[in-house]
Amino acid sequence: MRMLSFHGSPRDMGRAFGESCRDEIRTFFELRVKNAVGQALEYGGRHVSADDVVRVARACLAPTEAYDPRGYDELLGIAEGADMPIEHVLATNGLTDIRDVLSWGGDLEAFGGCTAFLAQRDVTRDGRVLVGQTWDLATDNLPYVLAVHRRPDDAPETWCLTTVGCLSLIGMNDAGVAVGTTNVRTTDARPGATYLSLIHKALGQRDLEGAIGAIVDAPRAGAHFYYVADAHGGAVAVECSARRAWRHDVEGGFFGHTNHCLIEDNVAIQGSEVRASSEARLMRLDALFAEHRGRFDLDVAQAVLSDRENGQNAIRRDDFNGINTNGAVVMSPEDGVILACHGLPDAGPWSDLKALAANADS
Repeated sequence: MRMLSFHGSPRDMGRAFGESCRDEIRTFFELRVKNAVGQALEYGGRHVSADDVVRVARACLAPTEAYDPRGYDELLGIAEGADMPIEHVLATNGLTDIRDVLSWGGDLEAFGGCTAFLAQRDVTRDGRVLVGQTWDLATDNLPYVLAVHRRPDDAPETWCLTTVGCLSLIGMNDAGVAVGTTNVRTTDARPGATYLSLIHKALGQRDLEGAIGAIVDAPRAGAHFYYVADAHGGAVAVECSARRAWRHDVEGGFFGHTNHCLIEDNVAIQGSEVRASSEARLMRLDALFAEHRGRFDLDVAQAVLSDRENGQNAIRRDDFNGINTNGAVVMSPEDGVILACHGLPDAGPWSDLKALAANADS
């Protein structure tokens, strides 16, 4: 897996990121916007232009800066390094939310999906909390996936899986705070702080409550499910619309989430019909939880995220209708372990992101 390592102020790290991936970031922006525009028409029946995407991204700039000045400064640095307008960088970072602002109709799964889990101490082999997920998005986005190690001057050190020119997506910090997400849709989307900004700010916190607050109290642009865990056995699921947030403390057992809302208030404003894939993946996840209860560990977690049962509705998806499992992550916050793969999780290899970062820095 490709690993990039940056240190310094948020602006310096962003600028270095932008400079090191300049051509890729520009190409990735164009690819993501093209995909979103085409899919909005094909699956949602909505005529959305690239200019519309940029317009909404521009409207998200002020709330993003007010919400997290440090994260916004890193976005500015990426824009400077890549020699791109800041709204193009923000659009690349928050495209799913921006798409929902423009057009919430249509088939959610056309734009990607994910399968996430939280496993409490009572159901794992070694009595440690484990969390993780697949990361499913457009197959042609696969070359732009990478790992990033950040050592800010005044915030926790972080390791994450993300894409070129983007803030944190799935990651852990040196305090043991781990954060990830799956995509859901609700009709209350609005210009605001997009999901990568929320995750990035959450990973900048040194404790569980601070990380949860970064999500719950945000002026969110769109709906997402988030999970947060820490080095002390805490594990929390948070399902959000743009305007509401529901918190569930996972005090025992397993908790799974895919790409449909589970909370009644969010179901009432869900922006698309529940897809067979999302329901099938959640049912399969529950079956695997039951099968591996008491034996669940990092190896089993990797196997669960590699599961092919149910064909096109499997947890691990291989270019189904242009959607692919482009990466996966499993984390043990109490042990400070974050393992990730680039591409299909059963094809591997899985990498220890901390070890990769140490090699990149040496």
